[in-house]
Amino acid sequence: QAQKAREPLFSTAKSKRMKLNFDLTVATYNIHKSKGTDRRRDPARTAAVIGEIGADILALQEADMRFGRRTGLLDLEALRRDQGLVQVPVDEPIAEAHGHHGNLILVRNAIVEVVHHLHLPGLEPRGAIVTDLVIKGQKIRVIGTHFGLLPGSRLRQSHALMAKLKKLEP
Repeated sequence: QAQKAREPLFSTAKSKRMKLNFDLTVATYNIHKSKGTDRRRDPARTAAVIGEIGADILALQEADMRFGRRTGLLDLEALRRDQGLVQVPVDEPIAEAHGHHGNLILVRNAIVEVVHHLHLPGLEPRGAIVTDLVIKGQKIRVIGTHFGLLPGSRLRQSHALMAKLKKLEP
């Protein structure tokens, strides 16, 4: 069955490159609910890895338990105190959760201007956090998400994310 030609998700003709006048380390890390390859849940070990990464902006996936109260797994106060990483606020209706659908963004030395929470389509609940930050006087937009595993879901999720980004101010 033939497929229609699709418009590319990211058009290089429209994208803008920003030159920063400082070094910035950005990372993403799926913490798998703080379970290591040894299958042990160890949030302190996860926090140590976060420290080793040393990112100024860190997007985490699976930062909350998946079912029930969706309890957050990390000691956010210790990350703030020991590593200078602060959580970008989320509006998750579940008080114990750290993130939005398990997504969490941590930042160092940044001012959070605005945060958008997106619910993305798919077989299982997915979401994205879009935040505009100011770091050393420069505005930066950061997106933290965790797309689904099914190709059709990923495509719908990426299109929903791009549609939302088009509606936001540059």
